[in-house]
Amino acid sequence: MSKISVHIITGFLGSGKTTFLKELLRERKNTNTAILVNELGEISLDDVIIETEFVKEKTIILPSGCICCNKREDLIKKFKEMLNKYDQNRQIVERIIIETTGLANPAPIIFTFLSDSFLSNHFQIVNIITCVDALNGLSHIQNNEEACAQIINSDCIVLTKNDLNQKTDSLIDTIQSLHYGVNIIAKENFYFNTLNTLQHKIFHFSQKEVQNKIHKNTMHSICLRFDGTFNWSVFSIWLSMLLHRYGSQILRIKGLIYIGEGHFININAVGHLVYPPEHINKLEKEKRSQLVFIAKNLDLTPITTSLQSFLNLCSSKVKLYSSKKRF
Repeated sequence: MSKISVHIITGFLGSGKTTFLKELLRERKNTNTAILVNELGEISLDDVIIETEFVKEKTIILPSGCICCNKREDLIKKFKEMLNKYDQNRQIVERIIIETTGLANPAPIIFTFLSDSFLSNHFQIVNIITCVDALNGLSHIQNNEEACAQIINSDCIVLTKNDLNQKTDSLIDTIQSLHYGVNIIAKENFYFNTLNTLQHKIFHFSQKEVQNKIHKNTMHSICLRFDGTFNWSVFSIWLSMLLHRYGSQILRIKGLIYIGEGHFININAVGHLVYPPEHINKLEKEKRSQLVFIAKNLDLTPITTSLQSFLNLCSSKVKLYSSKKRF
C-alpha cells in the first residue's frame, strides 16, 4: 500500500497562507484531500474561512497551541482518527495538506513524522511550501527568526500579494541568500497540480554563481560541488560525526551525491534530523555531486577542509569546489 502524501504549508504571520490554501482548494473541491489547520489560541478562525471553499468534514482542527513545539501526540491522534473515519465511510484519502501557524518551525513536525512508527508507515511528507509576503516579506525576514527558519526548511517559496508590490528583486535575492536554489513561484502561477510536481528533498542548482551575502552576521551557507564518485559509507560516517558535533547549529543540509553507475543518493537534513536517503537515477552526462549547508553562528569553512581531508584519508578520488556566503 502506497503512503499518503502530506504537504505542509507554512509562512509567517499575515503572509497569506489561508488565502493561498483557499484558492488551491477552490480548484479541486471533490478531490480525496483532507485539510489539517493548526491554530494558536482558543479560537479557530482559519477553518471557518477554508470550509466556505471546502467540505467541512474534510477539515480537521488541531487546537491548543503551536504544532511546532515538540513531538505532538495530538497530531498523531488526529491522523489516526482521520484514517479511521475514512475507512469507516469506505473513502480514500490520497493527500493531506497541513496549514501551520505563522510562528511554526516545520522541523519538529518533520520529527513527529519520522519518529512515530504509525505516521512513518502510513504517510510521507512530499514537500514543505512557505508563503512569503511580497509587501512585508523583507521586514519579516529581517526581524523574525521564525520567518528565516520557515524559508530555510522549505522546498518551495510562494510569493503572495504580488499585486501590492511587483518590485520583488530584493526580496527574492534575500530569500536566495537564506536558501540558495529553493524554488520561488508567484502565487498566481501555483496551481493544485503543482503540489504533485514539486520534488521534495531533490534540488537543482541554477547556473547563477553564489554571491557573498550578509544577514545579521549569524547565518552562514556554503555550496559544495564535487567531481568524481563518492564512497557512500565514508560520507555517511563523516556526516554522522558532523551532525553529532554541530547538530544544534546546522539548520539545513541538502544535496545529491553521485555513487557511480548513474546513481545519486538524495540527502536532506533539517538540524540533526536526517530523512531516509533515496536513490535517484539521473541520465545527465554530468556526474557532479552537490551539497548545501546552512548554519547559524558556525563558520562553515572548516567543514570543507574536514570533508576533503576525510575523503582523501579514505582514498576517495573526489575533487571539491566550494562557494560560500555569510548572511
